[in-house]
Amino acid sequence: MTGRIAQFNAPVADIPQGWQPNWNLSPGNRVLILRKLDNQLDCAEVLWNLTPGWLRDLSRAPFSAQAEFLHDKPMFREPLVQRRCLIPVDGFYMWKPQGQRKQPWYLRHEQGGLALAGLWERYALNDGSYWDSCVLITAPAKGLAARLGERMPVTLNRAEQAIWLAAATAPSALQPLLLNADSQVRLMYPVNPAVSSPATQGPQCCNPTGHAVRLDQAIP
Repeated sequence: MTGRIAQFNAPVADIPQGWQPNWNLSPGNRVLILRKLDNQLDCAEVLWNLTPGWLRDLSRAPFSAQAEFLHDKPMFREPLVQRRCLIPVDGFYMWKPQGQRKQPWYLRHEQGGLALAGLWERYALNDGSYWDSCVLITAPAKGLAARLGERMPVTLNRAEQAIWLAAATAPSALQPLLLNADSQVRLMYPVNPAVSSPATQGPQCCNPTGHAVRLDQAIP
C-alpha cells in the first residue's frame, strides 16, 4: 500500500491560493482534491486524514479506506454516497521488501498524471468557516503495483472519473466501479531510499535510480 504521493503539477488552472507542489507528500498534510459542488468542478486543498465532525481522537483519523468495506463502516458510508472526490497526483510510491530493508518505487502514468478515488468530509468551525479533509481509497493491487505489494490506490480512467463524481450515480454502482477499475499505472521505477523519510523533498524524489519497468517487462 501507499502512504505517499507526489503532487507537483496543478491539475486545473484555478487552484487554491498558496498551494505548493510536493514531491513526497505524506498523510497529515494538505493535498489538492477535485470534487463536484453545486454541479461545478471545485479544486480544494484539504487535510489528508479523514476527520468527520464527531471524531474526537484525531490519532484515529484514517488516510486510506478499503474499497471492499466502504458500505460497512459508518465513517465512510455517508461520504461514499454524498462526498466523493478525486485526488489528482503525478504519481505515488510503494515499497518492495529487499533483504533487510524496503526499496521505494515510484509509479506513474506514461504521460500525465493519475486520478485516485477518494472521499471527503466537512465540519463547521465556531467562526463559521469549514474544515475539510479526505481519504484515498485502496483496492487489491493490479498490474505493476501487484509486483510490489498487496494493495494500491484505486486509479480511475476519464470515464470512471465522471461516473465517480456524478451525483446521479447509484450508490449500488460505486463499489463495483472501484473494484473493477483497471490500474492506470503504466510505468514504475526505483527511487532513492531517502524518499522513505517524509522530510526528503524536492524534484529529485521522483528521479529513477534504476531501470524503469513497464507491464510487459520483468523487474530486473
